[in-house]
Amino acid sequence: MKELLLLAVCLCATSFASAGELNVIVSEDLSYDDNIYLTDGNEKDSFISSTKAGVNYKNPIAGTGLELNATALGGYDAYTEDNGKNGFWNAYANLDVKNETFNIGDSFLYTSDQANSELTERAKRLNNNVYLSAKTSTDKMFGLGLTVNDSYDYYLDNPWKYDLTRNRVNAGVQAFYNISAKTSAFVEYVYTNISYRDNTDNDSNGNTIGVGVEGKLAPKLSGVAKLNYVMRDYSTDLAGYNSYEDMLGYYVALEWNATAKDTVRLSGERRFEESTYENNRYFADTLISLYGGHKLTDKFTAGLTLAYENMDYNHVNRAGTKRTDDLFTVRPQLDYQFQEWLSAGVWYQWRTRNSNTHGNDYDSNKGGVFVKAVF
Repeated sequence: MKELLLLAVCLCATSFASAGELNVIVSEDLSYDDNIYLTDGNEKDSFISSTKAGVNYKNPIAGTGLELNATALGGYDAYTEDNGKNGFWNAYANLDVKNETFNIGDSFLYTSDQANSELTERAKRLNNNVYLSAKTSTDKMFGLGLTVNDSYDYYLDNPWKYDLTRNRVNAGVQAFYNISAKTSAFVEYVYTNISYRDNTDNDSNGNTIGVGVEGKLAPKLSGVAKLNYVMRDYSTDLAGYNSYEDMLGYYVALEWNATAKDTVRLSGERRFEESTYENNRYFADTLISLYGGHKLTDKFTAGLTLAYENMDYNHVNRAGTKRTDDLFTVRPQLDYQFQEWLSAGVWYQWRTRNSNTHGNDYDSNKGGVFVKAVF
């Protein structure tokens, strides 16, 4: 992957030699959370100030048909409840070079948010993801594609530093049937290797076979939808564990622009997710989210997000129960566009987790107002 990054740097140097579009981004979100630790009983509430600032730069690279995109954002979340414990810095950066059929880049994240839905405590962590995707032109009936990414998660706090610090490499190939210049059906194969820094009992190799469609699927519908069969082999045999696991999964990311004023987005996934819960190596994570947005006026937009997640664990816990959790989220939002560069809004989020194991339930109510400027 180092060679890929070197290529990206060379292309970036070429791009910076010419003028591009540079935007400064500043945002502030003031919110109230009635259960910041996501506990069932003895809840702690807090007002939260989330301040972010950064830049976005884009520039076509002369003579290549490619475009350079660079983003850097940083911020601080301040709590009125024990800010020394709860306040945290966060940062995000991304650099990529792409066109319609090619994309190479690197993204970096530093945060203290929950690592996944299994956890309720915040944990400082770093993620770096190098990625590449390429496919042949859609001018011909058949085409080929390649996807590669190398993602490293490093946790700064125990016990997650031991349990979850890992490197994941995916390498895949695709075969396309181009129904039209904007719509393709495909089959794919992806090989996955997960290597833990310390918790090597969870090292694994995986194989995924998928079939799907992408692009413009109907006059007002676009995106990607695929079904896949996921197989995972663990490198270490442990008593009471299966060394081989498999599941039928899916991935959906669709957008329907029903009218000039109405937008609907459907996203979802079923996947293996790494676990720290007792003697489980993973849980089967099923997610689905539906967003609907309607422009009330030229400046007001109302939106509603409904989301559901199920976490299904494969191994019984010390009490002899296979844990399963259901999470429900409802988030209405109202945005106001003062100018093309300035927006503001108000939002509310209700979330609940229902678990068949004691102590994992919680209810959370959050709400706030925000303002964002891009100039």
